Amino acid sequence: MKISPQLRIDITKIGVITICYILINIYEAFYNQGVLMSPFSLGVPETYDFKSILVISAFMGLIIGLLAGSVMVFVNYKLFQKKSFRFALLATAISYVVLYFIIAFFVNIALTWNRLGDSASITKVTTISINNLTAIYTLPYFVLWGAITLLTIFFLQVNDKFGPGVLRKFLAGKYFQPRGEQRIFMFLDIKSSTSIAEKIGHTKYFKLLKDFFADITSPIIESRGEIYQYVGDEVVICWSLKNGIKDANCIKCYFNIKNKIDELAPNYKKRYGLVPEFKAGLHYGNVTAGEIGSIKRDIIYSGDVLNTTSRIQEQCKSYDVNFLLSRRTFDLLENKDQFELIPLGNIELRGKQDKINLNTVRLIS
Repeated sequence: MKISPQLRIDITKIGVITICYILINIYEAFYNQGVLMSPFSLGVPETYDFKSILVISAFMGLIIGLLAGSVMVFVNYKLFQKKSFRFALLATAISYVVLYFIIAFFVNIALTWNRLGDSASITKVTTISINNLTAIYTLPYFVLWGAITLLTIFFLQVNDKFGPGVLRKFLAGKYFQPRGEQRIFMFLDIKSSTSIAEKIGHTKYFKLLKDFFADITSPIIESRGEIYQYVGDEVVICWSLKNGIKDANCIKCYFNIKNKIDELAPNYKKRYGLVPEFKAGLHYGNVTAGEIGSIKRDIIYSGDVLNTTSRIQEQCKSYDVNFLLSRRTFDLLENKDQFELIPLGNIELRGKQDKINLNTVRLIS
């Protein structure tokens, strides 16, 4: 079974969360061991077995990491995608309190029942479990895992803010020093944006933009694309050369976005009285990539390819088409038999001396 790029990203997030939770639990076990062995300890219980506790701690970290990670990643993506960060934190905090006491209650019941053995009864076990759950010594664990849960959501939101993989590049310092790359770029913007804003009002148009950019995120990720920038009503998408040419991902992205907006057309029609149309230009070339900024850092790409791609997109209006790309970009692509290339000739772009071979494409049904 082929795993989609979005699912692969989600699995990676869950894996990272799980590993972190296992390490936290192991650290907690070593910390408690250190406290018990310290001069201030009242002694080590006879039933205490550090090796068993270490294994149990690692196993609990695995289970909690997988469950909590799955919930936070999928709920965060599905429910909080169009919500504010404050809402995500508040919803997570409330959910954590409820789930913590439910899970802790049943864990206490299981442990108490096992400890009491033959003398256990439902009433006795329940009473002891409730007392354990509300005891003051459980407060540090409640606060600790509450903070860890909120911190996890914070990092998930920050990761989504930068885009898949970008936060990792920042932390690794990959672009601290400028480096040359070959990249494919797509400039995509909404057609007739000025007249739409005048028709429905600027506030409502902003909401339309917000919905549009959120709705096209999944098709971009599915085509292995990266969202480089939002500029007004325009989004700049880019690919590494490897990801962009594989299975003609960079062209598929355009058609996947089109299919997504067509699918959601009734929602847009109901909410805004129209369905947004868009145009796009595609091109590849050499760029210099690196971190820039002091207070607000970002990874930027610099090179003539960005200007050229922007100029290509401008030509969509002149040729009455919604998608244009350079011939040399199309020639690079793999598995492109599903697309028919429609040549438009060598075109002189604004501000460029050399002409460029422009084409549009049609999806072969």
